[in-house]
Amino acid sequence: AHPEIPHGKIRIGFTPDEEIGRGVDFFDVKRFGARFAYTVDGGFEGELEYENFNAASARIVVQGRNIHPGYAKDKMINALQVACEINSLLPAVQRPEHTQDYEGFYHLVGLSGTVEKASMEYIVRDHSRELFEEKKRFLADAVALLSRKYGEGTILLTVKDQYYNMREQVEPYPEVIGKAMQAMREAGVEPIVRPIRGGTDGARLSYMGLPCPNLFTGGMNFHGKFEYCSLDTMGRAVRTILNLARLWAE
Repeated sequence: AHPEIPHGKIRIGFTPDEEIGRGVDFFDVKRFGARFAYTVDGGFEGELEYENFNAASARIVVQGRNIHPGYAKDKMINALQVACEINSLLPAVQRPEHTQDYEGFYHLVGLSGTVEKASMEYIVRDHSRELFEEKKRFLADAVALLSRKYGEGTILLTVKDQYYNMREQVEPYPEVIGKAMQAMREAGVEPIVRPIRGGTDGARLSYMGLPCPNLFTGGMNFHGKFEYCSLDTMGRAVRTILNLARLWAE
């Protein structure tokens, strides 16, 4: 991919704001000067990940019509109720709490407002690009249906793609995965290849021309009150990274 980059060189980079998907907004891949890279952002010991969700964010704004409730018949449009109606149209089985493995979801992460105006924030996820696009279309259809019911201009939907599944960018380079597996085994760790039910900076970097699978750290219960990291596993992660550096430099 970068024939001008010499062999035997190791680059180390640090990126901020990974959790909001903007960690590599200003990352200069060409200047970084690497053929391949790894993010160290995984969890369970041995995790090796090169598949992740396709991801989008969706914002829905509902413009209601506030009327005194004593005189509201056939006049009021309660923006909060419309928001609840939108959410009820999305399949309940496609929420994070009911999905696993390769199953995607709609996740309502924010809901606020009053009778007059309400807003909703979703994240939309799926490993399959086809199902990902289908989910976005379904959400748009739900909004269009209720827009016809309550009147054009009542509901505004904005969808933004955030990142895509890195698999198709990494698979053409099996040595990237092979060396990671070897480095883990030399550190006394058995590789566990599994899809990320989330994303990493590596997903975006892969589409910026730097194939970039993800390695374990030992962290668990992410985003929860009981998030923790195992010191023993962190030590084996360090040994894995050192092994990788040696393997690529040979």
